[in-house]
Amino acid sequence: MVRSLLPVITNTFTETLRQPIYGIVIAATVLLLILSPSLTMFTIDDDNKLLKDVGLSTLLVAGLFLAVFAAATVVTEEIENKTILTIVTKTVSRSAFVIGKFIGIAAAVLLAQYLLAIVLLMMIRHGVLQTASDRRDTVVVILGLVSMFFVFLVGLAGNYFYRWRFSSTAIILATVCGTVVMALLYFIDPNWQLNPAGNNLYPELLAPIGLMIIATLILTAIAVAAATRLGMIMTLTVCAIIFVLGAAMQQWLAPIAAQSGFSSYLAWAALALVPAIDVFVVTDAITRGDSIPLAYVGQTAVYAFFYVCAALLFAVAMFRNRQLG
Repeated sequence: MVRSLLPVITNTFTETLRQPIYGIVIAATVLLLILSPSLTMFTIDDDNKLLKDVGLSTLLVAGLFLAVFAAATVVTEEIENKTILTIVTKTVSRSAFVIGKFIGIAAAVLLAQYLLAIVLLMMIRHGVLQTASDRRDTVVVILGLVSMFFVFLVGLAGNYFYRWRFSSTAIILATVCGTVVMALLYFIDPNWQLNPAGNNLYPELLAPIGLMIIATLILTAIAVAAATRLGMIMTLTVCAIIFVLGAAMQQWLAPIAAQSGFSSYLAWAALALVPAIDVFVVTDAITRGDSIPLAYVGQTAVYAFFYVCAALLFAVAMFRNRQLG
């Protein structure tokens, strides 16, 4: 089965990176993250806490759109265009097709989330200019602008001379450059001094970012399951509804589930079916300045693993009975 999975995974990953909507969502999110220090500077409390909350929420919503558009593009369109017949009629089973599509899409979404997380950490390192005396972090500004110029220049040159697709080339280059920039920011403080202790980075944000990425994997599995039967608009609608319910249902139904009677069983069933997105959103802890224990991240990762497996089994069951001819 591994041999039949690898071509599906690699092809799905490549096709996702080549989709224009994939690059558009990433570019729009990067622009929003760059503007976030200016958009969060009008609170009466600590603006930097709001910057972190907005950035993490932006990361999660971007993951939702990336998962939906990728699934609808590489799964739904392939089914509607009948190109899937050349795949499932050979050595690839329908189960391998669904699992391979999920892994390929998840890999592309994780790549995008990693890049967006780097941009978010850079913006948090820069911080919000809360007073007129605050100075910009020129290290972040200059390194960011240099890396953006390099990515744009190499992407254009590769497209012109070697016919490389600009969007996918730029995303891969931006990921590499972003990693190098973050390594430099770790050692260089805002005064251009070699001072890792004063780098103004927040390692405690890695756990909340990891939780956002884990939640994105759940949304990706749901999007793949929906895309096996629905079109892009309906897939987006279903995923958006599940996203909203998952973020709020715990507060609505947890008191009912704690009671006795038939209503409590219904509440437990609803809580089991709808993913608990709210457990991945830890903005309250960030506002209070609390750190997220690694044990909590591990527990949510185990929960996400079993939910993703259940969603993929549901996707396989739905896809087995779908007419492709």
